[in-house]
Amino acid sequence: MKLQAIIVDDDPMARNSLEHLCKRVENLELVETCENAPDALRTIKGKAVDLIFLDIEMPGMSGLELLEQLPYSPQIIFTTSNKEYAFEAFEYEVTDFLKKPIQQNRFLKAVEKAEHRFQQLQAVAHASAGKEIYVKASGKLIRLNYEDILYFENVGDYIKVVTNDKNHIIHGTIKGLDEKLDYPRFLKVHRSFIVNLDKIKDIEDSTIVIEKKVIPVSRAHKPILMQSLNIL
Repeated sequence: MKLQAIIVDDDPMARNSLEHLCKRVENLELVETCENAPDALRTIKGKAVDLIFLDIEMPGMSGLELLEQLPYSPQIIFTTSNKEYAFEAFEYEVTDFLKKPIQQNRFLKAVEKAEHRFQQLQAVAHASAGKEIYVKASGKLIRLNYEDILYFENVGDYIKVVTNDKNHIIHGTIKGLDEKLDYPRFLKVHRSFIVNLDKIKDIEDSTIVIEKKVIPVSRAHKPILMQSLNIL
């Protein structure tokens, strides 16, 4: 997966130089080039960004002020002609600090650092995704182990997540959820249900039972269900 990056710099020559350097990196995709911080903030709020090449001294809103308003924390590589900002780079724990004019070999080293951090985060996220899911309820994120989830049920514009202990209501669709779940024991058996195969008590004709819940199985999904079971 490529790093999704944007450039934020009010200097046209600096932007052009960075664009040229970015195009030479295979694992880097430049998704936007912004000439000021407000434009960058709108871009970041509208799409997921992994890395920002960020100038510090810009009119209106500085790069440091932009950092304070970010809705999440992508990696930052400062690009500035003023080396005195090295302390701020340390304070904000940015990935790297590039002094203008930026040399290609120094740029590549900074991107390598960003790629390494990105791979580490991806590995952690993948390992976590295989065991658990977080649902937003009552203004907080609640961790649910996959093995504790009985089934997901579509309820209008929401999904009911049913566990051994309680139910949680989240916004979304069964189709969208099915694309996100990374656990081989979850199976969509109907347009309104995804079930945990390990929780099935019995199957009869076009229904399955989990705890006391009778769940329909569509004709289209029944062959897949039967293939997923260890039938003697």
